Amino acid sequence: MENTELQMIWKSYDQKLENVLAINKEMALHLSRQKLNKQIGKLYRPKWTAIIIGVPYTLLLMSVVITATLAKAYLVALGFGVITLIMTVLIALYVYQVYLISRIRGDEEVLSTQYQLSRLKISSFRSLNLAVFQLPFWSVCWISIDALKESPFLYGGVNLLIFMALCFLSYWIYNKMNYKNEKSKLRDFFLSGNEWQPILKSAEILEQIKGYKQ
Repeated sequence: MENTELQMIWKSYDQKLENVLAINKEMALHLSRQKLNKQIGKLYRPKWTAIIIGVPYTLLLMSVVITATLAKAYLVALGFGVITLIMTVLIALYVYQVYLISRIRGDEEVLSTQYQLSRLKISSFRSLNLAVFQLPFWSVCWISIDALKESPFLYGGVNLLIFMALCFLSYWIYNKMNYKNEKSKLRDFFLSGNEWQPILKSAEILEQIKGYKQ
C-alpha cells in the first residue's frame, strides 16, 4: 500500500514538474517572440524614412529627365534616367521589405518566420548592391553634347575615363560586399547600423526560439 501511495505521489510530482516546465517553456517562447517582434519592428522607421524621402526625390529626378529630354540634352537625360530607374526599383524593394517585416511580426510559425527573415535579408542586401551602381551614371549627367562636339578627344576622353573609373569603383565595391569574401571591412561597414543590426539580432533570437521548439 505504501509503495502504491509513493508511486502515486511521485507521479503527481512528475506531472506537476512537467506542467511547470511546459509553462516555463511557453513563457520563454512568448518572451523570445516579443524580443523578435521588437527587434524587427525597429526596421520600420529606416524603411519608411527611405520611402518617404525616396518618392519625392525620384519624382524630382523624373522631372529633370523630362526637362533634359525637351531641351535635347540627351546625355543628361540618359544619366538621370538610369538613376531614376534604379531609384524606382529601390523604392519598390523598400515597400516589399516593409511587407516582409509585417509578415514576420504577424507570423507564429518558426520555419515561416525564418523564411520571411531570409527574404528580408536578401532583399536588403540587393538594395544595397543596386544603389552602388548609380555611381557611374552621375558622371554622365553633367556631360555637355556641345562641349563633346567641340572637343571629342580631350573632353570626351576625360569624361570617358571618369565614367570607366566609377564603373570600376562600383564593381570593386560590389565584389567587396559579396558574402564569398570572408573578410571585408567595407562589407562590415555597410552591413551595420539601424538597417542591419535588427535583422542579425532577430536571426539570433529565432535560433533560440527553434531551440525551445525542439
